[in-house]
Amino acid sequence: MSKGRVKEYDSDRGYGSIIDSGSGQKLLVYANFIDVKECKMLKEGQEVEYEIEYQRGENWAIHVRSLILKERI
Repeated sequence: MSKGRVKEYDSDRGYGSIIDSGSGQKLLVYANFIDVKECKMLKEGQEVEYEIEYQRGENWAIHVRSLILKERI
């Protein structure tokens, strides 16, 4: 799984972006791709892990999980 930080996330609209730690690329994230068992909402600066999938001509973060929550367990 890749790791990165949330750049921005609009919870009202259900989408935002993540900056990948390894490549620095911007990935789109949509509410349906967030693992709600691990993370109910994304916040700016939050560390996350995810898989990258190419969709609709862009790279998307899918299966998004919070790293902070995982470290507490």
